[in-house]
Amino acid sequence: MDLRNELEITKTVARMAASVCQTIQMELVDPAQKSGREPVTIADYASQAIIGNGLAQNFPDDGVLSEERSEEFMLLLSDEQRALVSRFVTDALGGYVFEEQVCAWLDFGKQKQARRTWIIDPIDGTKGFLGQRHYCVAISLLLENQPVLGVLASPGFFSDADDPPVDHGALTYATLGSGTYMEPLYGNGMPQPVQVSTETDPQKATFLTSFASGHTDISFFEGVEHNLKRTPDSPQRRLDSQDKYAMVASGLGDAYLRIVPEPAYREKVWDHAAGYVIVTEAGGRVTDVDGNPLNFATGTRMENNQGIVASNRFLHNTILEAIAKNRV
Repeated sequence: MDLRNELEITKTVARMAASVCQTIQMELVDPAQKSGREPVTIADYASQAIIGNGLAQNFPDDGVLSEERSEEFMLLLSDEQRALVSRFVTDALGGYVFEEQVCAWLDFGKQKQARRTWIIDPIDGTKGFLGQRHYCVAISLLLENQPVLGVLASPGFFSDADDPPVDHGALTYATLGSGTYMEPLYGNGMPQPVQVSTETDPQKATFLTSFASGHTDISFFEGVEHNLKRTPDSPQRRLDSQDKYAMVASGLGDAYLRIVPEPAYREKVWDHAAGYVIVTEAGGRVTDVDGNPLNFATGTRMENNQGIVASNRFLHNTILEAIAKNRV
């Protein structure tokens, strides 16, 4: 399967979208006031419009699943907010962009039944964006409901490391059968192949979980850690967005557990499709908390799955056993 053209176009539009998000973050996000939806709403729509433009130009027959819609753009945003979106998209693409064009790009591919479907999360990690922590632009491609391409554009990817390099962000990507690669989000750095870790000891493994407490059933997670005989010294990192998948894929983390407090909750496809390809192509394994394969064929939510376990594969069965023991 030759997806080189799709990959290069996706990398380009993901970089453009991430750059716009960073510009909006610098101009509109007040670090002292880490609440409020206005900046992230403007960035969501601007990012998705840029991605929609790129896909519409290059893959006009494909379908799209994404969170934002033109109806909400027109109804929920003020005139000033919509003008800001148009301005940021204009600056990114060149040539004045009217609201009608933004709306068309937001809705590109929606409701279209196609063999190929693009999955877009224009900003994955809303709270990270507002809190100036981790967030990313996530784009993936489903071929007959199976993820075959994933791209994560992650500004500030190394920003919370103990000894961070000069942080140009990270672009992590994979296509089916071709492995996973990482390169600087900006600049001329060469792509480097990445692989999951070989850690087998759950007590020494670095566990990744969501920064936002509402995204993780803390008591359940602690029960799983207890079953694995992990201690307060066992390494753990909390961070936003699908950057967790990129960290598992590159060996910066060994396992990612997502167990939401609400049992009826089902994951949205755009929160996991890109990360799924990236981890599995790096040699890892991704299932739900029952060990079932992820099913991306049920629309915007993965109705047949509950929770997520992504690991370096060596730890996977041990973690699933600890989860099962905690559910008895």
